[in-house]
Amino acid sequence: MRKMKFWIYLEIDLIDLKPKFEKIFNVNNLYRDYENVWEWIESSDRNSKIYLNISRPHNWQNGDFKKPIIIIVESNNQKKLSEEKIAYAIKTELKCEVFTGEIFADNNNDLVIKEKRKY
Repeated sequence: MRKMKFWIYLEIDLIDLKPKFEKIFNVNNLYRDYENVWEWIESSDRNSKIYLNISRPHNWQNGDFKKPIIIIVESNNQKKLSEEKIAYAIKTELKCEVFTGEIFADNNNDLVIKEKRKY
């Protein structure tokens, strides 16, 4: 399995981005869910060729637009994913800068960027 992380900054709610992510990744199995800190769009079938988890902190009314939308892409088959192709597909469809590298939430749910490349 190969995993890549991307992130973007958009002042758009995740539910409104769902059809765009379905187009970018050519999937139709995404659903939205949330809990007290995070909201996300995720693939419903973790065994499909590609698994997506797209998440961002929220404030119960909408996404926390100052925080990035984190896009985790996993390939569940032998197909090699291209970081550059995925980044440019996101950039073209959503008309925003795309970052890739290592990003994670610490114990306080604050986002930490450990490594960053920009497209």
